[in-house]
Amino acid sequence: MPFTKQFQYALSLMEQGQLDAAEELLQSLTKQHPKHILIRLYLAQVAITKGEGDGYLDELTSIITHYPHIADSHFVLAQHYRQTGKLIKSAEFFYNALMAKWASENHDVIHEQKFKEKDKINPHFDSGAALHLLWQVLAAFYKAGIYAFPTAGTLLGLERTEKLLPNDKDIDIGIDWLQMPKAIELIKENGWREVSRSYDLINPRCFQHSSGIVIDLCGFGTEEKSGKAISGLWMKNVPFEWNRITYFPAIQLETRPSPSGSIYYLKEPKPFLESLYGEEWKEEDPWFDTIICAKNMPVFSPLARCYAYSRLYAHWGKNNIQKCLRILETLVQKQPNDTFLRKLLTHFQNKLNHTTLTDSPLTSKKTKVLALGYFDLFHIGHMNYLHYAKKQGDHLTVGISPDEFSKITKGYHPILTQSERRQFIESLDFVDQTVLVAARMDDTDNAIEWIQSLEVDLVVCGGNWNNSPAGIH
Repeated sequence: MPFTKQFQYALSLMEQGQLDAAEELLQSLTKQHPKHILIRLYLAQVAITKGEGDGYLDELTSIITHYPHIADSHFVLAQHYRQTGKLIKSAEFFYNALMAKWASENHDVIHEQKFKEKDKINPHFDSGAALHLLWQVLAAFYKAGIYAFPTAGTLLGLERTEKLLPNDKDIDIGIDWLQMPKAIELIKENGWREVSRSYDLINPRCFQHSSGIVIDLCGFGTEEKSGKAISGLWMKNVPFEWNRITYFPAIQLETRPSPSGSIYYLKEPKPFLESLYGEEWKEEDPWFDTIICAKNMPVFSPLARCYAYSRLYAHWGKNNIQKCLRILETLVQKQPNDTFLRKLLTHFQNKLNHTTLTDSPLTSKKTKVLALGYFDLFHIGHMNYLHYAKKQGDHLTVGISPDEFSKITKGYHPILTQSERRQFIESLDFVDQTVLVAARMDDTDNAIEWIQSLEVDLVVCGGNWNNSPAGIH
């Protein structure tokens, strides 16, 4: 099997969670191509996901030193620092990843001009089956004397419609923090298995049912000074104030009937929901990210920053514009003096406005599509971009920027030559044609003339064309 096919298969294994198989294949590929940086980055990513990232610290640091423009290298190292509790350094490198991505995308044409957002939904989450499991688990906890109740998004769905939210990803159950060990023991006895070491958190603890449905057991304690309930995302062996801490009204439970028997439920659910989602909790808001946008998180701690920056980076890579905007609105509110974050917020606001203007019925009728980029160190973001471009028409031409353009526009040469990059793109089954770009995007008139010579109907290109003569043409 050619290298490109093997590499794509390794990425597919990673996405499916088959980490051992992905690691074995990547290790084989790195023996064949020891200087291929992206293989080493993904090996580090697999190791970190498995909780074994220590062996890659020196290598990741070396990659960043020699190739600081590779945003993913900052992101992967940040994940390692978060996993090991070095949250201040982790937040710094997640932030650096955002800055490197911004620098790259301001010079490289790697994201689309026309966009329709579609939020990814957990394929294993059947809201009806999840509701049935919720009642079963709550009833089992009740019988065992464990104070457990629906919380967060699960409670939100029940209070809005008496059902779970259809676009939810898991079940959220609140647990008396002192009873967490007992709750974990009981749920394991009922066949649930812990997911990915609960993502290196001691709160919440994450478990998966054989059906694929996931439960988060969210521990709640009481702050002695205020009497308020506290919860959040907590890590072991870090200063407690570094955690993402949320505050709720004092919790009072009552007994209620359910299809599976008696359960505990919040006596006053509305004040609880208002503290988390605000007074508008009854209104549907698909862009609200509870971990980042929670109203009851008074301190924007190092762990909170890690999650905000990393989720922004991930949504940016998937072109989830609305998600990016909501996170950035919160970040700018929390860090009003950060000029870079304000610049990003303006960028995504403009991108959303441009999307609205260009999203007309005419664009859906285009059949011949041109996608543009350097595609150096090909990664999942590139793949998602090209798949998107292909879906916009019937024939996909990919324009690959030549080596000499990179030195002019980016200040450095690509890691892979234009021949290697073109060969990789040509190996993709869904790409119909490849060409070398004949004019830089900042050379607008010549760029337009070259694109017109290709007789394409739609150009899927980067934000540096927005509001330019080329973008308006």
